[in-house]
Amino acid sequence: MFVGKRMTRNVITVSRGDTLKFASDVLQENRIHQLPVVERGELIGFVSGTDIRNSTFEEPAVLESGKIVAKKRTVEEVMTREVITVSPWDTVEDALLIFHKRRLGALPVVEGKKLVGIITKADVLAAFCDTLRIEEPGVRIEVLLPREAGSLIHLVKKLGELKTGIRSLILSPLGEGFVAFIRLSTIDVSAVKNSLKDAGFTVPELSDFLD
Repeated sequence: MFVGKRMTRNVITVSRGDTLKFASDVLQENRIHQLPVVERGELIGFVSGTDIRNSTFEEPAVLESGKIVAKKRTVEEVMTREVITVSPWDTVEDALLIFHKRRLGALPVVEGKKLVGIITKADVLAAFCDTLRIEEPGVRIEVLLPREAGSLIHLVKKLGELKTGIRSLILSPLGEGFVAFIRLSTIDVSAVKNSLKDAGFTVPELSDFLD
């Protein structure tokens, strides 16, 4: 999965000279939380709802005459300049890792300095939902496997013999081996588990993962 396939291309942006009030209105009207700051198509900063909430829209300024006036603050004054970005060719997994480590909600997508899209946590979650196909009818079972490619081949072959459609299959390290998380297009999960056990596979119960 690549970022370019999941990003939003029509990105709502602001410029450095826009007022904080204007940026705040844009966020609220579009129900979004972050805005790339763009100049001539290039990304120069990033401003979030939190940045704006932590700032005042206006600040007092003193003229040469001594008169005090209210000065409207601009996006440039509060925007983040060192922006963490991804490219369309980065993987969704790369984006997920950045979201996890940096506690971000969105990432601008750039080619060079040109802004070409934006990807959010919601986009990444949707990508994994599609990959795991969890919205489709079916059930999930777990099978413990040794760290040998042949064991996975044997498992897939056995599922094929059972004429059970595989919705998705994820391998995750567990101890000295792997656990295969398999979504199957069947409602007779007990029959599948019994057949796998009869074939010599280790099919754990839920309690085995909670110990």
